[in-house]
Amino acid sequence: MPFQRRMKIILIAVLSFIVLLLYYSGEARKIQNQKFYQSTVQAIEAQKLAKTSTENNNGAIHNVKSNQKPADEQMLKQPEPPKQEPAVPKVDNQEMEEISIAGRTKMQVPKNKDKSPDQEKPTGAQGNDEAKDELNGILKRSPIIIFSKSYCPHSARAKSILLDQYSIVPAPYVVELDKHPLGAKLQALLAENTGRRTVPNVLVNGKTIGGGDDVAALNEKDELASKLKTLGGKWIVEVNHK
Repeated sequence: MPFQRRMKIILIAVLSFIVLLLYYSGEARKIQNQKFYQSTVQAIEAQKLAKTSTENNNGAIHNVKSNQKPADEQMLKQPEPPKQEPAVPKVDNQEMEEISIAGRTKMQVPKNKDKSPDQEKPTGAQGNDEAKDELNGILKRSPIIIFSKSYCPHSARAKSILLDQYSIVPAPYVVELDKHPLGAKLQALLAENTGRRTVPNVLVNGKTIGGGDDVAALNEKDELASKLKTLGGKWIVEVNHK
């Protein structure tokens, strides 16, 4: 029995030693394998870095060489001076403005931005503007305006009918063009606006009903009062025979 027990103890000890030996030898291999793997990886990365830096250096040298050209070639390939275009005046789209004459006739004219309103208009144009302002002021005095001349018999006839034979409220306003400082220009504006150059020229709300013969004809037909009321509208309060 003691011999068998000894043998078992010895056998167990041997097996334990073998197991320990195998364990430690396996661990040693793992450690060695890890060290080998790491060193291998480091060597590969170092080789890649060296290759990349070499390629970059070669590319930089190549770029420097390609950018360096002989002095003669650079002189030959200097940029040409820009060609000078012939001076051609440019015509921009001119801005237009609309003007009115006596509040009715309108026309388009070029607008000059560089000049003041007084500089834009020559002396004749300034006179026309003055006549327009005067005409607009006259038309506001009464719904019925009689443009007349003091020596004209036809004007006297129209004034006699409208002022003496009718009671009109508000009363007609008479303009003697031969005595007005802008009479000639006013008559020219009336010709443009109404198509009637002669006097008398009777306007009702800015619209002409004709001259002396026309007023007389309307009176004889007993249509003058209705004509004045129709054209005058709310501005004529009363039109009656005296």
